[in-house]
Amino acid sequence: MFWTLSNILSIVRGLLVVPLAFALLNNNSLSVIIICITAVLTDILDGYFARKFKQETEYGRIIDPLADKIFIGAMVIILSMLGKIPPWFLISIITRDVLIFTGGMYIKKRNGYVLPSNYAGKIAVVCVSFVLLGFALNWGTLTMYLLWISVVAMIVSLVLYTNRFIAILKTNS
Repeated sequence: MFWTLSNILSIVRGLLVVPLAFALLNNNSLSVIIICITAVLTDILDGYFARKFKQETEYGRIIDPLADKIFIGAMVIILSMLGKIPPWFLISIITRDVLIFTGGMYIKKRNGYVLPSNYAGKIAVVCVSFVLLGFALNWGTLTMYLLWISVVAMIVSLVLYTNRFIAILKTNS
C-alpha cells in the first residue's frame, strides 16, 4: 500500500524544498523557521502514524529517509550557493547520504527488504538540521559548536550503518 497517511507526510516533506528554496534565497527568516518546523513535524508524525495505524511499508522505509535527504540536501546546496556554509560540510553531508542510500538500495536489491533507519542516523539528521538552521539564521558562534557536534554524529551514524551493512552481507553470503 503506497498512499498511506505516513507516506503522504513524507512526500509533503520532500516537496517543502520548493518553498524552502524561495525562503532561503529571499532571506526570509520567518518562512525558513516555519518550513523547517513543518518538516520536523511531518518527520515525527509520519513515523507515529505508520506505527499507530500499522501502515509501515517498504515504500515508507524508502520515502521517509529519502524525503529527509532531499530536504537536507536542498538546504545544504542552497546555503552553499549563498556562501553560508563551508564547502567541505556540503561535501560531507552529500557523501554520507549518498553512501547510506546506495548501501540501503544494494541491500534491498540483494536481500529483498529495506533496512529501517537507525537512531544514530536520526540523531545525525537532527544535528545537521540545527546546524543548517543556524547558518540560515546567522546564529554565529553557536552554529560552529553545532557544526562539530553534527560532524561527530554523522561519522558515528555512518560507521554504524556501515557495520550493519557488512553484518547483513556476511550473514546472507
